[in-house]
Parts: sequence; structure tokens; C-alpha cells
Amino acid sequence: MAQFDIYPNPGTKRAEIPYLVAIQNDHITRKTGATVVIPLRANAQPVDVMAPVVEVSGAGRFVLSTDEIFAIDASRLKSPVAKLSAEDREKIRPAIDKVIGEY
Repeated sequence: MAQFDIYPNPGTKRAEIPYLVAIQNDHITRKTGATVVIPLRANAQPVDVMAPVVEVSGAGRFVLSTDEIFAIDASRLKSPVAKLSAEDREKIRPAIDKVIGEY
């Protein structure tokens, strides 16, 4: 499982959240069997910095729903459908900082 791979959502909310992007370092995933993911929402409104728009090659544009970050058993994620571009990867850290930052 590679960091920044995009997987079909194995859960029940596939219509609203068709994809999950794995953001955890693969070294940690191999040790724990779980990985941290951020849902990619369809038909959602982007929020400056916290929920930017990202591209899934061949599928379109989705909102990186950073405030819904969670861990999932890596075995639930099957074959990746795409990889997040370098440009879109750069949106993740500021989004996480926005969610967990102090105000």
C-alpha cells in the first residue's frame, strides 16, 4: 500500500464518498495493518484550505474532506484506482493543520 494511493470506498457511503486517499507513511502501515485515510467527497462544497478540490485521474474532481480523517484496516482497501498528484499532495498538510490547529 503506497502513500497517496486512492482507493474505492469499501464502506456503505460510496455515493457520497466514492474514494479514500491513503495518507499514512507506508512504513507505519506495514507495522500496524491500518492506514490513515481522508475521504474524497462527491458533490461537496470546498472549504478554503481545509477541504480543497483534488483530481482523481479518470474519475473527476472531489473534495478532500480532511475533517473526516480516520484510520481503516488496510486489508479493506483493495486495488488503488489512482494516485494523488504531487500538486494535490501539497494540499494535505495545510488542510490537516487547519483542522487540528489552535484558534
